[in-house]
Amino acid sequence: MLENLIVVIIVALALVCADARNFARSERRTKVLYFLMLLPAAYLSVLFVLQLPWFNIGHLTKAMYGWPARQFVALLK
Repeated sequence: MLENLIVVIIVALALVCADARNFARSERRTKVLYFLMLLPAAYLSVLFVLQLPWFNIGHLTKAMYGWPARQFVALLK
């Protein structure tokens, strides 16, 4: 768990360092959209650090592409 937390902190610090100057000069609408885009990343970071079995991106892709992929594999057999 500690290793996962360190990875998340390093990635977050890199993000903050890369975007700090542009973020300070951006308008309010851009800041709101930026934070809205960070919400899923924060959710997935919590799942990663705490290793929780909640709904994640793998479940989403399986829900979206699982049935068509099974149909395609069945067609190839």
